[in-house]
Amino acid sequence: MPTRAKKPCAYQGCASLVDGSERYCEKHRKKVQQQVDEHRGSANDRGYTYRWRKYSLWFLRQPENVMCKLQLDGCTKLSECVDHIDPPNGADDPRFWDTDNHQGACIHCNSVKGHRKMEGTPRGGVYL
Repeated sequence: MPTRAKKPCAYQGCASLVDGSERYCEKHRKKVQQQVDEHRGSANDRGYTYRWRKYSLWFLRQPENVMCKLQLDGCTKLSECVDHIDPPNGADDPRFWDTDNHQGACIHCNSVKGHRKMEGTPRGGVYL
């Protein structure tokens, strides 16, 4: 399998070379992750606790949740995570634990959805 060419670290001012599949060098990867955690809070801070992980595993084992429901770009992958259809505003938002607000999704489709601006209603809206 061909190897990807090395490229400069994406951290401004850093000239270190990283593997083609990486974005930051080791030094800056940790720094960037720390900045993200400070801004967003850790996954645990956002409500994705042991309780959520247990629920998520149970939810994804249900027959109706096995396949990715987002099906972006014709996706036919198995679900790997629980997607909030209408994103909650933190763990205290009632939508966080509302089972009608959950659907199975693959990691790729869930990430793409999270980076797109949603137009319309949460159910039946159009992703741009």
